Amino acid sequence: MPISVPEPTSERGKGDAKRHRDKQKEVLKENLPKVIAEESIITGGSGKVRVPIRRLTIPDFRPGKSDGGGAGVGQGDGEEGEVLGRRPGKGKPGQAGEEAGEDYIDTEVDIAEIIELIFEDLGLPQLEEKQVKELIVELGWKIRGTAKGGPWALLDTKRTAQEGVKRFWFLLEALKDETGFSDLVCFSALKKAEGIFSEALVLLKNISDLPEETEVVAFPIFYTDDYRFHKIQSDTRYQSQAVLIAMMDVSGSMSTEKKYLARSMLFWLVQFLRKIYEKVVIRFIIHHTEARVVEEDVFFKTGESGGTNCFSAYELAGSLVDTEYPVAQWNVYAWHFSDGEDFDTNRTVGELRKLFERKINMFGYGEIRIGEHWRLFPSVSDSQLFTAFNKAFVVDKTEEEGVRVLTGRGDPFLGVVVTQKEHIFPAIKQFLKKDRWTSHA
Repeated sequence: MPISVPEPTSERGKGDAKRHRDKQKEVLKENLPKVIAEESIITGGSGKVRVPIRRLTIPDFRPGKSDGGGAGVGQGDGEEGEVLGRRPGKGKPGQAGEEAGEDYIDTEVDIAEIIELIFEDLGLPQLEEKQVKELIVELGWKIRGTAKGGPWALLDTKRTAQEGVKRFWFLLEALKDETGFSDLVCFSALKKAEGIFSEALVLLKNISDLPEETEVVAFPIFYTDDYRFHKIQSDTRYQSQAVLIAMMDVSGSMSTEKKYLARSMLFWLVQFLRKIYEKVVIRFIIHHTEARVVEEDVFFKTGESGGTNCFSAYELAGSLVDTEYPVAQWNVYAWHFSDGEDFDTNRTVGELRKLFERKINMFGYGEIRIGEHWRLFPSVSDSQLFTAFNKAFVVDKTEEEGVRVLTGRGDPFLGVVVTQKEHIFPAIKQFLKKDRWTSHA
């Protein structure tokens, strides 16, 4: 947890700090469904969230005297019957009660910490290493081979020494061929001449002046061509790319609250993609009867108006895949958020089939149905689009933590129904179940 604690001066201090960090993590995990639905995370932009944690009280014992001059056991200025303290009540932040409540403190937690906690057991399904990798990640510089020229700071001393020893043996053989003298005699001349070939030839004209050597000991001799330098180049890594195509219904039936729930789900899904990839491209599509690609701020601020043709968004998404994000190079994820109303479900299903034919990694459909309870009124709360998907694809139907789920068997299709803020976390867990489908690429 991101808390700043001075370096403890004792083992007890270290234990207290660790206990506090563990308590933060425990409370955060218990409250994840509420924390990730917090609107301030999505709209605040601070990258942090405040979480209430029960204060950890450490007893403070002080020495005293037993003669009335200080605090001792069972002594002091209190009168018989006086209330000196109360047993903490069961109240929690935001709850009323008659008994004294426990003390709570707010602690700031980075969104990155929240992502780490969720990511412990979750991941994106259908992740693939693409055969063609376009994204180049710059990692700095690295040494790649050697060259005969370069700055002295990059001199490769080991390789240069090896070349120098090779030069010694080459010159020794050349002296032997030129003069016909033995290895030891030529070595004596080359050593006395300090590796200069022409001077060694002069010395060999009068070998009586040469020192007697008992063995040949090679030493490096450097000519200009013998220097070797490290060759450096940009250190890059080629990586598969991911694109998220986020589509949202902005027709008249999509209220501000519905769009907030859709935005919350999208926010966390994007955070996971960014954790896995160095770079994630996110394209935003809004639609009513027609669809268009927009910037992120427009995506979340567009007001409600008009009817609903969901096929227009899927058709535009398919066009983006064909022209800008071919699946041979990109992992393609498409999320669509709607309240389920659609004027032409047959055409919408047809466009979705075309997306699957393009071999996208996953299509996720989040249906926002605020305040509706599908279990009590299934004939009412099954929307046009949800009903169409249920009929068009071979799916498994389940309920997980209050969230209705459709999971495709043959196609990477996932549909969830969200009716309240508390469903955001369960819905995200459905989107991020590992090994949901086997690879179809």
